[in-house]
Amino acid sequence: MSLQNEKHIIDTIRRCQRNWDHSKSIPDEHVDHWVYIAQNSPSKQDESYFNLYVITNKEKIDFLSNHTWGHTMEIARGNFTGVTRNTQMFANAYFLFTFKLPVTIREIKADGHAYDQTGIDFEIRKKNGYVAIGIAAGLIAQSAADLGYKTGFNSNHNSHQDGGPDQSKVWSDTLGISTSENIIVGLGIGYPEEGKARNEHNETEFLVGNYPGTRYN
Repeated sequence: MSLQNEKHIIDTIRRCQRNWDHSKSIPDEHVDHWVYIAQNSPSKQDESYFNLYVITNKEKIDFLSNHTWGHTMEIARGNFTGVTRNTQMFANAYFLFTFKLPVTIREIKADGHAYDQTGIDFEIRKKNGYVAIGIAAGLIAQSAADLGYKTGFNSNHNSHQDGGPDQSKVWSDTLGISTSENIIVGLGIGYPEEGKARNEHNETEFLVGNYPGTRYN
């Protein structure tokens, strides 16, 4: 891999893709490869700080896309902003990362004792988990761009985020996410629509005001 190509990959994944071509499908071997990357990406003491949920079913993607309200955008310049669904979720494949505490405790404090799973120790363990998720998601995005795909990160899954509705329970119920896990970030991967700028999306509905606000089309 040339240095110029690596720069091209970084330039690709730092720019969010907001439209997707669903007439094409991602090969299973590519999805499996990204799962392997997630499972084997570096983490503190090589512990498992997250669960990964991979969604490629179009009907499930469409359903969950309706529960990504929270992306704020200017509707009329200088007048008001609206909240829309997050178009990164409409991708051909969606990788969702949730934070969890590992069943192992391999990290040792300076006094020789293992870290606890509560209190201040928990905050340290949580930081380890967020770092591990960031590394894994970044490596997957890098691989996807190298294979020619576009990507987009999304954090609009949780309750009342940026004035949106409480949608976290829908995600948990649909994907079987345990109450002990916290949704952290999602990564959309797929094919862009030809002839459109990366940030030209197909969203037509928006909410104005704190939820439930007023919904416009």
